[in-house]
Amino acid sequence: MQQHEVVVIGAGPAAQLRFACALAGTMLLASCAGQRALPLHIPELDLPRRVHLIEHVPDHTAQDRILVAQRESKTTLRWLMFDPLGLPIARQLLEDGKWRNDGFLPPNASARTLFSALIFAWTPENELARTYPAGTWSQSAGPGGTRIRQLRQNGDTRWTIIWQAAAPRDTFSIQYVDGTRWQISPLKETP
Repeated sequence: MQQHEVVVIGAGPAAQLRFACALAGTMLLASCAGQRALPLHIPELDLPRRVHLIEHVPDHTAQDRILVAQRESKTTLRWLMFDPLGLPIARQLLEDGKWRNDGFLPPNASARTLFSALIFAWTPENELARTYPAGTWSQSAGPGGTRIRQLRQNGDTRWTIIWQAAAPRDTFSIQYVDGTRWQISPLKETP
């Protein structure tokens, strides 16, 4: 690993040290912000799944998506997301705890974030404690029988999963702190 010396021209050693500390802090924060909230291991998920997604971004038109998630091996999951016409938006593999592209589509960080949130939502309740680090997640009951599950990263809520009491099975929403919301429901089978 190469080491580089930071020199602040015209500044004394104390100013150079403050600058280096500030730069290191900024780099650390940037690396934390880019981390994906992934499970410690791949939980026992009920796969394959085909779901309909609707993305709601504040001040934008809702976008429909179709997602297929399937298990490739004990340590690998394949994620495919399409627009309503069937054009691929994201093709990713979660393999041995790391995301990688599957095919020729460019990396899609927002899709990886969504896929990570879906893993969290689909993790069976009895597996949460061994799949996610202690203190990073919580589950609670909301008003009217609503179930809520949250994942925290660096002390802040990363996303909130909400299952409405009257909603059909496997229908829920994922809310991000920036106001983005995904509605998830099973894809209806066609004859």
